[in-house]
Amino acid sequence: MNKPQHILFLLGFVMLLVSCSSTKYVNDGEYLLDKVRIESDNKNYKPVDLKAYLRQQPNFKVFGLMKWQLYVYDWSGRNEKKWINKQLRRIGEAPVIMDTTLVYQSVAQLERFFVNKGYINVEVAATIDTSRRKKAEVTYHIKSNEPYRIRNYTSRLDDPKIDSIAHMKAPRRPKLASAFRPAPEGYTSLIKDSALFDRDELDKERQRITSLLRRRGYYAFNRDNLVYVADSAFNRNVVDLEMLLKPYRRVLADGSVIESPHKQYYIKDVTVVTDYNPIGISENESIFTRTDSVKVGEINVLYGKNGHSIRPSVLRKSVYLAPGQLFSERNVDQTYSSFAALRALKNVSIRFTELEEQDTMKLNCIILTSPTKSQGFGVDLEGTNSAGDFGFASSLNYLHRNLFKGSETFSTKIRGAYESLSGKKGSGLANYWELGGEASILFPRFVFPFLSENFRRKLRASTELKVSYNRQTRPEYERAILSGGWSYIWQDRSNSQARHTFKLLDIDYVYLPKIDADFKSSLPASTALYNYSDQFIVGSGYTYSFSNFTPQNRQRNTHSLRVSVELAGNLLNALSHITGEHKDSEGRYKLFGINYAQFVKGDIDFSKGIALDSRNKLAFHVGIGIAFPYGNAKMLPFERRYFSGGANSVRGWSVRELGPGSMALTDTTSFALQAGDIRLDLNLEYRTKLFWKFEMAAYVDAGNIWTIRPYKDQKEGNFDFSRFYKEIAVSYGLGLRLDFDFFLLRLDTGMKVYNPQERGSKRWAITNPNFKNNFAWHFAVGYPF
Repeated sequence: MNKPQHILFLLGFVMLLVSCSSTKYVNDGEYLLDKVRIESDNKNYKPVDLKAYLRQQPNFKVFGLMKWQLYVYDWSGRNEKKWINKQLRRIGEAPVIMDTTLVYQSVAQLERFFVNKGYINVEVAATIDTSRRKKAEVTYHIKSNEPYRIRNYTSRLDDPKIDSIAHMKAPRRPKLASAFRPAPEGYTSLIKDSALFDRDELDKERQRITSLLRRRGYYAFNRDNLVYVADSAFNRNVVDLEMLLKPYRRVLADGSVIESPHKQYYIKDVTVVTDYNPIGISENESIFTRTDSVKVGEINVLYGKNGHSIRPSVLRKSVYLAPGQLFSERNVDQTYSSFAALRALKNVSIRFTELEEQDTMKLNCIILTSPTKSQGFGVDLEGTNSAGDFGFASSLNYLHRNLFKGSETFSTKIRGAYESLSGKKGSGLANYWELGGEASILFPRFVFPFLSENFRRKLRASTELKVSYNRQTRPEYERAILSGGWSYIWQDRSNSQARHTFKLLDIDYVYLPKIDADFKSSLPASTALYNYSDQFIVGSGYTYSFSNFTPQNRQRNTHSLRVSVELAGNLLNALSHITGEHKDSEGRYKLFGINYAQFVKGDIDFSKGIALDSRNKLAFHVGIGIAFPYGNAKMLPFERRYFSGGANSVRGWSVRELGPGSMALTDTTSFALQAGDIRLDLNLEYRTKLFWKFEMAAYVDAGNIWTIRPYKDQKEGNFDFSRFYKEIAVSYGLGLRLDFDFFLLRLDTGMKVYNPQERGSKRWAITNPNFKNNFAWHFAVGYPF
């Protein structure tokens, strides 16, 4: 099919959809809700955000343009028993019939929203236009008028201790909080004079003070104990606001209620119960009578039928609640977080029992836990597609969640892979084999010698030791990589969505037992020296990652950030200088007669998802990376260099087929040369829900890689400010995704728009869209960003 036929076919398909009657199943006297608009004079709240308060929305539009699902529904016949009609209606979406009751409810919802924000005199009205046959357009008109503002705000908390906590000032130089006593927070009231009379902000202020109090012993305190009194009699649109403290109310056994001042609670006893099974406990059976008791420090540990499945010292170190200390909600949260890191346990629940001793309120704390399955096996099968070369891979996995009875997680994997190589560019390749294994152990604590226990508890980090071996066999060479690592992983205390990873030691030993002589001779000398020779990579690194994306909030605005830095070879280079080692003919030091790399590498990736509505989302990604070899290396090792193209990059190219720069490709160009030291990725994607689990995406990708230096074997591959913007490749495409919430499968296609590898007018590949040279497709798991 030639280009004009493609265009005619597309136009015919669009005309077929448009010609479908969208009111086929709209009865007489009913109206299809065709459009909904919001007209507001308040610029602080966008209409797209206010649509969430409407009780009725029109039929869904794919990419915000076409009511595709409504058209599919209308394709069905009126006989609902026919299989084809059932399927069309299941895939499609029934017409949304305008309901005036829901319109009035939407008006009330919008009024309630603006009143809560301080616009007490807001006016909301709706007009309905039914001039079009069987179609209705609803417009909501919002006139917010002048809002109410807070003239004077005071807080009158009759309890001096509570009042001092609510107005606590932060010290100039806050000290690191101890494990059991957090550092004081600064007084940052959310209510300011002249601010809007925003009820949401008032609730946040109550919650802020409640959190401060519950971190300082006030276990029974809740935000309902704080109330506001507003006086608007002085002037129009002005409110004098006062916060009051209600006394503690306790209901006695006879039903009477007594009021008393709020009291602080102290922890009395702390007990950890393992093997807790609420289903298996009868009404007359106590969890205390079914267990063995061990006292470790000030903590009681009760074991069940599984015996001492986890060491009592490990449980004690995970508890941040101690007898005699004030109750603190922060310590409770720390205890939850610490027990969550013990993968040998599950279903953690912390319960408190109140009691009064000599006019002092105390709490007995019981931490209930259940053991999880300690061991498990798994087999993974997967299909692979690298640059159009198909293959398969399989792995056998073993997991032990409590190796030394300290909730240490030991995992091991054996993996094998095969890929049939297409032999492009005259390389004559036949197949690719890979065989490898890895083993790791994760300690749920900070492991390092000569450090105090109190310091380790403050860090609350996990420690991972890992070793792996991988052997790759290609017709040109055999490569073996032996790796080892020592890393620390922890979450940000102030934000559980932030994660830190510090690689204290990261070692890779690359060994080439075999390399084809003709292949090696065809490589430039520098490429053969740095990419196809034995070498050590010894370094350290740090990665910070943040993401607020969860399956539950996928319909909201989300963003993620990843920043990483890696340093390699500095320690070995210092040792070489100290020991007075001599350089080889290439001017490089060696370790045990083997070259070692020295470089610095940094990456930053930022992604953001903007929810347009419940079924449409706009996402973009910016990724920048740069690596600089120095000292003992003039080029980065192949394993640390960047590549471009593929399912998570510029999708108009297959993996490792783009760049560097505008380096021209020939039949003899090796994939080893299509690597660089600088990367740029720019992605914009429009995601829209279709039906069931299916999702569609339209996207534009841009980016490339460059070398940090001008290498003679990678001509025009280096980064140059005078021309780099001309070397940014561009592609576009469509993707189909299958979203199962816990994982996502996607099939993405890409068509080249601008190809910097070509010359002259051929660079604009969009003028000749063909599926032979300018098209790529990708199968992957998960979103690209």
